[in-house]
Amino acid sequence: MNGRSRDDDPDPDGALSKRQAWRLAAALVIVGAISTIPALLLLETDVEQWKYAFTALGVLTGILCVLLPLHRLPRRWLAVVPVIATIEVAVAVEITQTVFSYLYFFVAVYVALVFPQPRRMAPYLVLIVVALVAPIFYADDSSRDVLLWALAIAPGLALTAVMVGRFTHGLETSREEYRRLSDQDALTGVGNYRALLHRLQQETARHRRRYREFSVLALDLDDFKQLNETQGHLAGDLVLTIVGSTLGIHVRTEDTVFRQGGDEFSVIAPETSRRQAERLAERLETALAQITTGDRELSATVGVAVYPDDGSDPLELLDAADTALLARKRASDRTA
Repeated sequence: MNGRSRDDDPDPDGALSKRQAWRLAAALVIVGAISTIPALLLLETDVEQWKYAFTALGVLTGILCVLLPLHRLPRRWLAVVPVIATIEVAVAVEITQTVFSYLYFFVAVYVALVFPQPRRMAPYLVLIVVALVAPIFYADDSSRDVLLWALAIAPGLALTAVMVGRFTHGLETSREEYRRLSDQDALTGVGNYRALLHRLQQETARHRRRYREFSVLALDLDDFKQLNETQGHLAGDLVLTIVGSTLGIHVRTEDTVFRQGGDEFSVIAPETSRRQAERLAERLETALAQITTGDRELSATVGVAVYPDDGSDPLELLDAADTALLARKRASDRTA
């Protein structure tokens, strides 16, 4: 196993995993809380000691975000963080001074990094703006000063959030594209060996938890070397591309096709028994036999391995599938 957990997987619409999002929340809370110390000292010559309780509370909250296993909570809990943070900043602004509204920038940065999509970011930005304007109705300061302060901060805050969100979303899109290309065989478009191992790790872990079977099919084209020698490598590459497409068409929706290298392909068939896998292997061999190259028909041999009977980890399953494939080839050669 590669040690990667579902907590480390990024949000499909965002950029950070749950673990990263909670660590970001912790860092922003701690930095924001510590930043109030010089602000209090500069703004007030005689600081009331109890006001530092907010600083201590912020630091403690950040430390708890790191120490507690909050990343195990469902992702929807991340949506609560900016709401709570906005309320806490609003309380701090009310009890201390309006100038501490700069803390809303920390909330906006969190929102931009965790929810970079505009449609997801907008409700939180609206909430922050409402919190900025709310002191008009209860603050001792004049309503005009509070409004001017809100108007000074709100545009910059919103612009910062939007720019950070767009940049973050662009980076995540590029990363996902790179990840997709790094897992794809350049010639055939199916998964490559790296993707095969990663998917096998995932399926092994998933089926182990559920006490279910799944199958791995190893497929090898017969006499492909001879085809390359007689018809050329360009023709061979074209055949491999057609094989990849044909396999993709004839496997089930939940199955995945990979090219291990050369003329060797693999198929992972989740929740599939040996009998079902053997039927799938026959169907794939029949489909590939419909492909012609020059004056000859293509043929392939498929070997099947089943988890957990034939192996309990990815490499054992691949070895078992290859062994089954070689056994079928030898049996075919004896009967030829």
